Amino acid sequence: MRITPLLTEDVVDVLERQHSQIRGAFAKAALPGPGRRKAFENLVRLLAVHEAAEEAHVHPKAHRALAMGSAVTARRRREEKEAKELLTALWRTGPDCKGYLRKLTRLAAAVQRHAAREEREEFAALRQAVSARRLRLLAAEVRLTQWYAPTRPHRWVNNELTNKLAGPLFGPLDRGLDLARHLRAQLSGTG
Repeated sequence: MRITPLLTEDVVDVLERQHSQIRGAFAKAALPGPGRRKAFENLVRLLAVHEAAEEAHVHPKAHRALAMGSAVTARRRREEKEAKELLTALWRTGPDCKGYLRKLTRLAAAVQRHAAREEREEFAALRQAVSARRLRLLAAEVRLTQWYAPTRPHRWVNNELTNKLAGPLFGPLDRGLDLARHLRAQLSGTG
C-alpha cells in the first residue's frame, strides 16, 4: 500500500485506489504457480481490511449524510455480506484445492459489481453531500481502521458496531496467526 501524507486525500480517493488494487489482486490470485498462495493471502487481507473500514466509517457516514442514505447503505451491506460469505468459503477452500478458481471467479464478480455500485451510488453522492475537510478526515479514519482491522473474513462482523468492537480484538489475533503461518512457511522452506 502506498504511503500518502495524512489529510491530503479524501476517502473516495483512498477507496477507489483500493478498488483498483483489489482488481489487480484478483488477477494475481488466479495465476497458477508457486506465488498463488501469497497472492491469495494478499487478496484476502486487502478485502478484509477494506470492507472493515467501509463498514465501520464510510457506510455510517453515507447513511447519515445522503438523502437516500438508508437505502443505499442497506444495499451495500447486503452485497458485502454476500461477498464475505463467498470470501469465507474461498478462505476455507484455499488456493490449492479443487474449486478454487470457480469460487475466486464468483467472488471477483460479486466484489466488482459491489465496488462499481459504491463508486456510482455512494462515493459520488458523498462528495456532493460532505465537506472536503470531512472527507479527508474520513480518509484518516479509514486508514487507521485498516491498520488494526482483521486480515481475514469474520462473517458476523458486518456493520459499524461489530467492526468497531471486533477490530481491535480480531485484528491483532489475525495478524498473529498470519505471522505464525509465515514463520512456519519460512521454516519449512515454502515461503
